[in-house]
Amino acid sequence: MNEVVVVIRKSPFNTTLNSEMLRMCVGLTLDENKITVVFLGDGVYLMLENKPELINSGVIHKHIETLQLLKHKLIVEKEVFEKLGKDNIKYDDVEIMNQSQIAKVISTADVVITC
Repeated sequence: MNEVVVVIRKSPFNTTLNSEMLRMCVGLTLDENKITVVFLGDGVYLMLENKPELINSGVIHKHIETLQLLKHKLIVEKEVFEKLGKDNIKYDDVEIMNQSQIAKVISTADVVITC
């Protein structure tokens, strides 16, 4: 089993890139990989209340909920989350970590994929 960290940094607005990355994460679970998805920068918007169909971002919720159902880890960058002034994340069981904690998670992974 490999520990795979997928880092999503891009805005979800007007692109299906993040949706495809999340779909890939679900696919990676088929090979019994341990998946951690880290939302950095504008990628944090994916974890907030939004309507993907209105922002042309493709399927988001289904992939995130599937990863959670399969007990994989989701992490949100604390500094960006606080900067956005939001008070909650749309999903349960999401960890909020600062940049140094996230760096440790990334550095211990067997594989790191970014977009």
